[in-house]
Amino acid sequence: MIRSVIICVLVVACAFGANLKFYPKPRLDGRIVGGYEVEIEDAPYQISLQYYNRHICGGTIINERFIMTAAHCTSGSSASSFGVRTGSSYHAKDGTVVRVKQVTVHPEYDPRTIDYDFSILELEEELTFNDACQPLKLPEQNQEVEEGSQLLVSGWGNTQNSQESTSKLRAAVVPKVTADVCSEAYRAFGGITDRMMCAGFVKEGGKDACQGDSGGPLVFEDLLVGVVSWGYGCAVPNYPGVYSRVASVRDWIHEVTNI
Repeated sequence: MIRSVIICVLVVACAFGANLKFYPKPRLDGRIVGGYEVEIEDAPYQISLQYYNRHICGGTIINERFIMTAAHCTSGSSASSFGVRTGSSYHAKDGTVVRVKQVTVHPEYDPRTIDYDFSILELEEELTFNDACQPLKLPEQNQEVEEGSQLLVSGWGNTQNSQESTSKLRAAVVPKVTADVCSEAYRAFGGITDRMMCAGFVKEGGKDACQGDSGGPLVFEDLLVGVVSWGYGCAVPNYPGVYSRVASVRDWIHEVTNI
């Protein structure tokens, strides 16, 4: 229903020009589309965020005590309702589940524009690191990733393919898209802000993150550069995925975690 409304508004916007009000940004539906299965040892920083023991989002281990995810995954809910499954290729079994002690949503998070879509989770117990559970490094404040850089996104979201299970971790490699190209693609939605970055195959589509992947990692080499945030559809041509740009809030992460 929501997607149908969005398509109608796009048609109207094209017909009558740019004098219309921007309409709300669509949420990223949360699935790895066009990807492949991976073992947790290939992405040991990946976690499943559990809401009352049910997978709702992804997240990233950034040290023994803290997890990075998206604000829209946690906003309005108490820490006691969340758990984090680590060290498993599956979101519903194996590994270790640790309860969340505290949720810190970025103070400037705006649910209407999905700006500053960051949330940091403090765990009740420190994680024990091994081959299946490892932290990911963080970029420096405002550190940039070059256009076309190959980025890895992972998660347990839907796949748009009945032959591809959502129970096991999947990943896809997508190229970095310039801010200008992405902002133009989402012009009818108000474009993107300096706290956002985009990745995907702009013309072809076909590979993307989607629902259930929200909050998960976008990785360049050994750095957490993005958090799965929002977008129009999943792997739709001309609409790359939009991610929260971690380097834009590196100082805030330090304030909260001392990392």
